[in-house]
Amino acid sequence: MRFIIAHQIDGRTRLRAFDRPLDRVGLAAFVEQFSQQPDIEMLDLREATGSLVIEHPLLDGTQLAERVAQAGGEIVAEPQAPAAPRDNLAVVRTGFANVEKLLGGVSGGGVDMRTLGFLVLFSLGVAQLLRGQIMIPAFSFFWYALELVNRGQGDSPPSE
Repeated sequence: MRFIIAHQIDGRTRLRAFDRPLDRVGLAAFVEQFSQQPDIEMLDLREATGSLVIEHPLLDGTQLAERVAQAGGEIVAEPQAPAAPRDNLAVVRTGFANVEKLLGGVSGGGVDMRTLGFLVLFSLGVAQLLRGQIMIPAFSFFWYALELVNRGQGDSPPSE
């Protein structure tokens, strides 16, 4: 039976079964063997989570690992999650840049992401108007479409 250390403080450790699906029969057999080890004061098996709370005031972590091994178990290191990239939105930005290039290429430079966003929002506003949803959905879509247009005015380089 393989375990990871879910939590550990002096004299108290919680081991969690590493392998899934949980082998309940193997876990019960391990607990029976482990309960016979010296200096283990309390065992609390939580079958629902596959964890085992152990109180061992006279044992340190190394000694506990030895007792686990003697009972037929093994404490393994939990696999570390890969480090998250510094810029979590880099993939999204790259995707938008690719869509921007594609739009420019297909339209001959006449359509960009802002123009496409305006057209989509304006179309959604018209669709909501036709459904009779005037105040909230239609007004919101028109408002956001107008905001895209207003933001675009400050992006152009000053003329000389």
